[in-house]
Amino acid sequence: MTNQLKLSEQQWFKTPAIVSTALFLGVIAISFGAIFIRWSEYELSPIATVFNRFWLGSVVFGLWHSGLTIRQWFWGDKSVQQEAYTRQDFLLLLGAGTFFAASLVLVAWSLTQTSVAISTVLHNLAPIFTSLGAWLLFSVGFNRQFLIGMVIATGGAIAIELDQLGGATNNLLGDVAAIISAVFLAAYLLVVEQLRTKFTPMTIQLWICAIATVVLFPIVLLSGDKFFPSTFGGWLAVISFSLVCQVLGHGLLIYSLEKLSSVVVSLFHLLEPVFAGVFAFVIFSEKLSFSHWVGFAVVLIGLYLVVSSQAAVHSSQKRRSGSRSIFINIC
Repeated sequence: MTNQLKLSEQQWFKTPAIVSTALFLGVIAISFGAIFIRWSEYELSPIATVFNRFWLGSVVFGLWHSGLTIRQWFWGDKSVQQEAYTRQDFLLLLGAGTFFAASLVLVAWSLTQTSVAISTVLHNLAPIFTSLGAWLLFSVGFNRQFLIGMVIATGGAIAIELDQLGGATNNLLGDVAAIISAVFLAAYLLVVEQLRTKFTPMTIQLWICAIATVVLFPIVLLSGDKFFPSTFGGWLAVISFSLVCQVLGHGLLIYSLEKLSSVVVSLFHLLEPVFAGVFAFVIFSEKLSFSHWVGFAVVLIGLYLVVSSQAAVHSSQKRRSGSRSIFINIC
């Protein structure tokens, strides 16, 4: 029997307004990623740009964590949480950093092998894999409204690229890479959802950025790409990329995973190409087609059905804490 994700009225009025707003703002921040990558492409490859995003994020969260630790040592601040790490915690943190780095590398590489439209559509299949993972690993069930909203939102995301799919050229390896990137993104969200039962967003971000930096270093080294920018504009691009997309954007997404399921968060990711297109229209004067606006409206309708569904939020902390051990045992 599956566990239906239910939410009492009292819980509903406590969580959705703030958490959903945080998630929405987080997706907006992440949507600037395409702008920053395009800004830095005059000096760095996309993979090198992502590498800089993570090592700069490691510095930010490392300094933040050190400041909190020093404050506790010298001022005895009891509000600073001291987490005791277990073997399961290390495995989950290692998985989160590796999965996220792999997802970004694969989607960046797929863009060099297949069309942007096809790569975007295939990468946007992440909610399907997230739902499948939640169902297989944690026996999570979804009500009819939730499933209808998910189908509508995914269809809207595909509609955004509809006008480009007709003349798009594809490469099988590029298509496969985009699909696998969606699988890794789903795995990343499922793992972080479990980590949020114990750790703060800052702690999770520190580990993710550090692990992703280690994973990406040999990839950039073997590719022969330049590691760091050499001009002020290049540094401004990668610093903005890290602060806006990683520190702020993913910080808000990870925060929202304490109350919202990884499936809901993955569905909100469907808004990323929508906002990216709007920002490109404003900054680079790129035209937005009719399918963009239709897709935007359809995605919003689907997300409204998902978030208003009782399946959008976890039923209790007990189910989630228990799923941590299930996830580790299966892995």
